[in-house]
Amino acid sequence: MIDIYLCDDDDMIRQQIRDAIEKKIMIESYDMKVVSSTGNPGECLDILQKAVNKRNIYFLDVELKDPEFDGFLLGKEIRRLDPNGTLIYITSYRELAFRTFQYHLEAFDYIVKDPGKQKDSIDRCLESLHLRLQDETKKDITSVFTAKIGDTLRHIPVHEILFFETAAKPHHVILHAQNGRMEFSGNLNEIEKQMGETFIRTHRSYLAAVGKITEVNLKHGRIKVGNLECMVSRKMKSILLERIVEK
Repeated sequence: MIDIYLCDDDDMIRQQIRDAIEKKIMIESYDMKVVSSTGNPGECLDILQKAVNKRNIYFLDVELKDPEFDGFLLGKEIRRLDPNGTLIYITSYRELAFRTFQYHLEAFDYIVKDPGKQKDSIDRCLESLHLRLQDETKKDITSVFTAKIGDTLRHIPVHEILFFETAAKPHHVILHAQNGRMEFSGNLNEIEKQMGETFIRTHRSYLAAVGKITEVNLKHGRIKVGNLECMVSRKMKSILLERIVEK
């Protein structure tokens, strides 16, 4: 079962969101449960520290009025305790979504505080999470990308790949991973088709893992993936924003 934590200091909003979550879980028979619903970030963390289950789902208010934690600092602490947890932010200002990069957070979605829309947003969010969890159970967790270097085949776990980059040598690609880089014979267009929606073509010369993007600087047409920079073309800026915010 997947545990769900909800932290929002607006009692009315928190109750609306909890009701919407629990109604969707009941209707769809999702294997999920709200185990914490509070306006106090410290209480949320206390419960999490004592919890056996990890890789939980967290609905967090961005604008928490707490002396120690806003939603981003709370998310950062949750990331420390539950590195593979799923963060969903509740906010009145969607543009605040990009502050997650300052804290190196990967948010799954953003729920805008709007009684007329938030229920539908929560429904879609839980549906997407349910499908993702189903897909993960079907996939081999050791899924790899295979590159041929000379007469040798190298198998790199997909979750370790940061981005691909066209090499100076014609018909060659450089793979940047968490533990190094390698150059091999390949075509970025073909690799893009193979890697699917978890990667995004930010530039004709770069294919980046969406979940590994840690910083966005659209003014200068750059992103950081891990600690390395990739270029972003003018036509890809809006597409990149959509993928990051809406996921």
